[in-house]
Amino acid sequence: MLKSLHIKNFRGFRDLQIDSLKRVNLLTGQNNTGKTGVLEALVLLLSEPESNQRQLLPNLFRPVGGDWNENYWKWLFNNRKLENNLEIKVSFDNRDDFSVILQPDPQIPIDYDSALLRPFGQLGHINCYGVGYRQPIKSKPAIFSTKPSDPVQDAIDFNRVVLKKRNKQVEELLRQIEPRLETLQPLQFGQFGQPPQPSTPLIYAGISGLSEMIPVTQLGQGFNRLLDIYSELVVADAKVLLIDEIENGLHYSVLPLVWKGLFLAAKEFDVQIFATTHSWECILEADKAAREWEPYELELIRLDRVNEDIKATIIDQGALATAKELKWEMR
Repeated sequence: MLKSLHIKNFRGFRDLQIDSLKRVNLLTGQNNTGKTGVLEALVLLLSEPESNQRQLLPNLFRPVGGDWNENYWKWLFNNRKLENNLEIKVSFDNRDDFSVILQPDPQIPIDYDSALLRPFGQLGHINCYGVGYRQPIKSKPAIFSTKPSDPVQDAIDFNRVVLKKRNKQVEELLRQIEPRLETLQPLQFGQFGQPPQPSTPLIYAGISGLSEMIPVTQLGQGFNRLLDIYSELVVADAKVLLIDEIENGLHYSVLPLVWKGLFLAAKEFDVQIFATTHSWECILEADKAAREWEPYELELIRLDRVNEDIKATIIDQGALATAKELKWEMR
């Protein structure tokens, strides 16, 4: 599990240090304080050099047009200052530290012994190096942006869950959210009595009390968000879950369900969660869900712009309780 994170010369971060990470980490703060940037840094740090997650990062969390090298990769450097290297460093709970270094120009020296450096892929025209060892299978991320999921792709993913014989595991987890759930099945139907079309599968749910199976798209936003997350965790065998703007597209009334499901996922799949939010209701429900488990495994991290830099403040369980009581602004 990741225990601390240090980011230098990346995006709006000159030097960001987060010293205390827990099982579930919720990033908050005003607009343009780098919440999504932290997730991007984690993708660079944890993804394999040639993976789609890294190579498609420019469009993963925000759309980028034109030349990716000019419009995205070079802007990863703080204020686009290409005379400085960029470093993202993580410490683990039971392993040595690991760093990713981005070098915009081969003439810029790297402040490590060359014997420690190993190539870590290319990002556009940017050289990338790794320092230390990171066990890929123990650090693999699953990523969820603000884009809504595609029901057809969700069905394809759930087919892979069935092939892995883990659909019962997913059903049992979802049953704790929706007790009426009996079974989930990816099915294909043609339109207006036509033969099934291979391109149009959907997931259907058997619900007690209903005479027919129902498309899961009719079971609400919270259920579908968790189904999407659980399926991805099973299919990808991910150990880190990254969720941008977790409340996006969700009514506040389903947040208790979503957070209950995420803490269940953290336990069931042994994953570490990093999520961003603008919502005070989302923070309150995350805290409420965390208090149902021992030990308390939520870290609330507030990012604030201080002069020309961004700093992180850890708001612990006691401070959050005081903030709720006094109705302080914590977003």
